[in-house]
Amino acid sequence: MILYVLMILVMRGMGKGQLGQFQPYELVMAILLADIFATPMESVSTPLLYGIVPVAALFVVHSLITLLCLRFDRIRAIISGKPTVVINDGEINQNEMRRLCISLSDLMEGLRSAGILDPSEAGTAILEANGTLTAFPNSQFRPPQAREMGLNPGYEGMPLPLIIDGRIQKNNLNTARLDETRLNRMLSGRALSVKKVYLACLDTQGRMTITVAGGGMLRFQAIAPEEVCW
Repeated sequence: MILYVLMILVMRGMGKGQLGQFQPYELVMAILLADIFATPMESVSTPLLYGIVPVAALFVVHSLITLLCLRFDRIRAIISGKPTVVINDGEINQNEMRRLCISLSDLMEGLRSAGILDPSEAGTAILEANGTLTAFPNSQFRPPQAREMGLNPGYEGMPLPLIIDGRIQKNNLNTARLDETRLNRMLSGRALSVKKVYLACLDTQGRMTITVAGGGMLRFQAIAPEEVCW
């Protein structure tokens, strides 16, 4: 239990990047941590310090490498590598594909993950330093943008969940500069209570979307767009 809690704390201390795609030195760190933690877990006769001390040393080394990567681009390029363009203006860079040991099957799989079925429709594809493929469609095949159509939909930010599973999220409510009295008034006007709401989100246009517990959904203008403050 102690090692399990320590592992969680170490992963949290190493940043959220550890929870996504690993950089090479992060992957090495994760493999070593798993091996080190396994040793004292296998036998109760092994002192906990045999796991804790190496983990602490690795954490210090990892923190030092991370700081160096943040401070010096050259060191980051050596340790983590650099992004590489594998498709430029629709043309596959075969030399880079061979250098990176990327097959056409791998490339097409990455393109499908980005929503591109036909490689000829890809305008640009970049193999990131963490090994993921970022692809963008050719301008002829992407959806039109609002500004190209002469539209201005306004600011679209992240909606605030005000109620989750029947519980008011007070921090988000304060961010929206609302209070529970006003929220309850909005709900009662639609024959709802907080306990009957599975999810209620307020978007940056002032619209409230409510998913009712047990089924059903409704959307309405909760506040004026000029009242939006986040």
